[in-house]
Amino acid sequence: MNIESILAHRADLRSLNRLRFDAIDRGDLVISPFLAPCRIKILMVADGTNGGFVNVTYGRLYFSLSALCDLLEHSPDWWVRYDLTKMHRQTDPLGAADRNNFRFTDADFNIDDYDQIWFFGARQNVNDSQRLSDAELAIVARWMDEKRGGVFAVGDHADLGASLCGRIPRVSTMRKWSPAQSPPNATGPNRHDTLIKGHDNFYNFNDESDDIPMKVRVRRYPLWPTSAFQRRWAPHPVLCGKKGVIDVLPDHPHEGEVIEPTNATATFGFGSYVNKPEYPEVNGHREMPQIIAWARVQGDHTNGLGGQPGTDRNKGAANAKEFGAVGAYDGHEANVGRVVVDSTWHHWMDVNLIGRPRTGDPIDPVPDDDPKAFGFEYTPQGREAYGRIKEYFLNVAKWLAAPAKQNCMFKRATWGIVIRYPLAEQLNPKLPLWELGSYARDAIGRRASLCTLYSWILPHFPEWRQVLPKDVRLVPDPTQELVTPSWEAFEAYVLGGATRKMLEFAYTLGEKGGEADERQVADAMAEGMKLGAESFSKDLQKSQEASRQYFDIAARGAGVRVTAATFLDEHR
Repeated sequence: MNIESILAHRADLRSLNRLRFDAIDRGDLVISPFLAPCRIKILMVADGTNGGFVNVTYGRLYFSLSALCDLLEHSPDWWVRYDLTKMHRQTDPLGAADRNNFRFTDADFNIDDYDQIWFFGARQNVNDSQRLSDAELAIVARWMDEKRGGVFAVGDHADLGASLCGRIPRVSTMRKWSPAQSPPNATGPNRHDTLIKGHDNFYNFNDESDDIPMKVRVRRYPLWPTSAFQRRWAPHPVLCGKKGVIDVLPDHPHEGEVIEPTNATATFGFGSYVNKPEYPEVNGHREMPQIIAWARVQGDHTNGLGGQPGTDRNKGAANAKEFGAVGAYDGHEANVGRVVVDSTWHHWMDVNLIGRPRTGDPIDPVPDDDPKAFGFEYTPQGREAYGRIKEYFLNVAKWLAAPAKQNCMFKRATWGIVIRYPLAEQLNPKLPLWELGSYARDAIGRRASLCTLYSWILPHFPEWRQVLPKDVRLVPDPTQELVTPSWEAFEAYVLGGATRKMLEFAYTLGEKGGEADERQVADAMAEGMKLGAESFSKDLQKSQEASRQYFDIAARGAGVRVTAATFLDEHR
């Protein structure tokens, strides 16, 4: 069936599918053929403290990850599904782990089966008997380097998490884990207390479970110009939401600290895997981790303990300060895996997200009808903040994926807009590439941030790295951009080319149904991106030639002497 006949048949196709308005309105009705979602396998590893007070569970208690697991296992993105395997280094208190007493050296375990590892460390002491052994670290490090495995790692205040995470390459230098690094304690005025006053205008410990998040300061990057005198500043893709910057996180009375390493040339080694660079140098560039968000201790904590007057009924006075809350390392720049670290696992735990456990829980329960038993879900404002926090979680999962998985997601996201309503009835391959690209960018942006699109496209056109500044201090004079191409325009052309070729391919398939051939979709996408880049280059040359003519006219005009007498003579 040719393109014209398919277009003519579209009215019948539309009428057929209008029978299911609910699916159409959601924008997720699939018209065959479709591609199965890209699957990303995440290994989750947790442990418990030496004394047993903090024992992470995948079930529903105080120190629990059930909300996070549920979010990942029911991803809203049509292009990806996350398969979780939940391991515990000791024993999950609710029996919710897939395996207890897990070790990376277990005979039936193969780390290459996984794309990412998420570490939730609670045990203290980097020399703890339950720590990752050298043999285990050799397995993890080799996987990070050779398989580009992505790692998320987190602990809490003091050295909680050091046993599990304190010696993992890169992770160990991106966060304060051990006493030698002087991590913040849980008490005293120097603690990292990010609580925001509750609705009673006091600081209470259980305010961590209310519907009020804390604000974080987010690093901004100059990704692309939108016009000659205007730039678009964007956060790191991990903190880039569908509706803007993700600048809220759950609060907590005592957090850890994310840092930036100072030794760029350090090496590491475990077992037979030795003399490896912590941060490899490639083509003269050594990518280093960055803090991408900072949290703040409020300056109005005053001692309210023991019935004394003051604002803090929990831990008393605290020194105002700012500290690293989220850090990221783009290992893909060095042909190794990416890493994300966080200042506390309380940003990720049920007690800070969906509320304190109900009556009967062994740790600080609340009555069933207490607002703090519901967390962010108690009010519309809380639910809005929680939605943005959940985007952060999903962004971490997407960003940590290796390059092959990034391409897998990009391909399915683009193919999905071609075969899904509402764009399935709006797109036409005869539209200009930039217009097709704008439609596609908007559609994907409704589910994923535009920063995600940027990070998907840029690796295919590395030459753009030479003109896109990576540091605010390197931003050139904006007047230089009058004749400088815009990344945003280039992105629209490339995405438009991919969309056009995929549309043409979809139309040739007609009504065959079933699953699209993976290779044919990939070929269409590659051909389309090349078409978009070439079309952008041609149109840019035409635009620059027109600009030169305008400059010539402007230059000649600048030499004309205009006086009041001229106007007087003309109007006599």
